[in-house]
Amino acid sequence: MTLRPTGAQREYLDELRSELLRAAYQRTQQLTSLSPAGLDEDPVQAAHRASVRRILDQVHEALDRMDAGTYGECVACGRILALLDLRRCPWVDCCDTCARSTV
Repeated sequence: MTLRPTGAQREYLDELRSELLRAAYQRTQQLTSLSPAGLDEDPVQAAHRASVRRILDQVHEALDRMDAGTYGECVACGRILALLDLRRCPWVDCCDTCARSTV
């Protein structure tokens, strides 16, 4: 069951959605500014491209969770994520405990 956020929570979620959309735009711009991938691509540039792509995917997944009403819940255990963690990195998807257990 998805709970409906209060007015203050809705405002906060709207701020985070704006940050996620801005991050998606910035990462997309980064990807388009990189030279096309090729067979002889520099390994550092390939790693950079993969990192930017991974973050862009995480941002889109966070937006999907917002639409589904599950944003802010750990995808592994279901606990509520710390607001400080969401503010620092709005696309974070798991709590500190679960993040440490997967490393």
